Formats: sequence, structure tokens, C-alpha cells
Amino acid sequence: MALRVRYRSGAALEHDGTTVDIGLGGAFVRARALPEVGQDLVLSLDAPSAWDTLQIPCRVCWVKDGRDGRGQGFGVEFEGLSAAQSRALYELLQASEFDGGEP
Repeated sequence: MALRVRYRSGAALEHDGTTVDIGLGGAFVRARALPEVGQDLVLSLDAPSAWDTLQIPCRVCWVKDGRDGRGQGFGVEFEGLSAAQSRALYELLQASEFDGGEP
């Protein structure tokens, strides 16, 4: 499921990216500005299934620099989701499945 996202670490500037793959446990984000492995981020998603922007805390697990020709980006694991965040993410994934997208 491709969604436009913004991400930041602490009070740092926000960067833009696009989810290429997203699930209940994490996501791959295609982006130009690459964070460090182990860095804590907050992903902001404007999901079609939610009224408000989803703010998802996560940690960077790996980074691809794009030298393999398959694009650059990074993988994150979602951490410490509240019940409301988990429910909103679940609804987003269910809506994408209904629309014919991949969860």
C-alpha cells in the first residue's frame, strides 16, 4: 500500500516519503533522506480511513542506499502503539484490502 508519509526524529525537520509495504508491525518507506539504523522516528500518515493524521512511533531497523538499483528507503518497526493507534492502523489495512490493495 503506497501512502505519503512524513517522518521526523524528535524536534528535527520533517522529511517526506512513501510507504511501499505496510503491516501491523512495521513498514518500508521509500525516501531520499535516510535516517540511521536504530533511530527512533514518528511516522505521520494521512490515511483515507482516518479523520486525523496517524502519528506512529517506530524504530529504524534497516536502510537501503539504492546502490542495488531497487530504490532507497528504510524499514521500521512500530513501537509502543496505543490501542487507538493500533485500531486506526488495523482499519487502514482492512480498508486497503477492501479496495483491492495489498495489506
